[in-house]
Amino acid sequence: MIAIDIGGTKTLIMFSSENKMKEFLDETDFDVRNVNFNDKYCTIGTSSIMNESNFHGFVSTLKSIDGEVISTFPGIVRVEYGKRIKFRVYSRRFPFLMGKYLDFDFVLNDAPAFTYFHATDFFKKKENEEKTIMGVVMGTGINACHMNLWDFKRLTFVNRFFEAGHIRFDGDERCFCGRRGCAELRVSGKFLERIGGGDPERVFSDERLMELFYGNISDFFISLIITVSPHEIVIGGSVSKSVDTGLLKEKIESGLPHSKVDTGIRIRRDLSPLSHVKGLALAYKRFKQKYGL
Repeated sequence: MIAIDIGGTKTLIMFSSENKMKEFLDETDFDVRNVNFNDKYCTIGTSSIMNESNFHGFVSTLKSIDGEVISTFPGIVRVEYGKRIKFRVYSRRFPFLMGKYLDFDFVLNDAPAFTYFHATDFFKKKENEEKTIMGVVMGTGINACHMNLWDFKRLTFVNRFFEAGHIRFDGDERCFCGRRGCAELRVSGKFLERIGGGDPERVFSDERLMELFYGNISDFFISLIITVSPHEIVIGGSVSKSVDTGLLKEKIESGLPHSKVDTGIRIRRDLSPLSHVKGLALAYKRFKQKYGL
């Protein structure tokens, strides 16, 4: 099996064996980076597969190496059940795929894949059976997913919309998705790059810019917390490495409707580059069991 995580700037490809990874490296013309033989993964720039010819060439190469290919997708995924389960996708980042079926064995948005990975350990604990976990992926864009034990066991999250980054947030600026004032325009890696003058890390060393970012991101988290009331939040993605979770929690609790509420929510980071694809693979394994694939 080959598991792909399509991100905003880079796409990670994890292989089931070192030989299959070597075969891909020998066959591909893409600019391959971050080659890791221990964990059997590498990355390519997502921009290199954002046109129709390159994308289909990429998929054909992978399927020639391994007949079983699964992928995260940065947009809405709709599952259609029948004799053959199909995955229809919607994302303006990939306009040539809009409303079309992906030729993969399983497709899931990155936020539920990331959340499912952490839910596997979260729900092993008896005390968490009545609780809810939320995963927030903070990269080029931003998205979130929440699940309780029923969602986790029954995979009820697979066919839901998860587009938290496109909640109406602030201003009238047009988002790439077609809406105006999306949260993604004020809380994502692209926002950090913009206000940091091309250097996202500059934001975290500039007091004024940092205050702006934490004000925005805490408001975003507050909206999610008020809506789904999670007991634990895990943040991942490239931006999360720079986020001070203690400061974020303090800002959230100070900004809640009744001010300085002790929510008891645990907020932690996951900096592993593989959590998305591992969660994708775990969800796929359960999906196959459920539908006898």
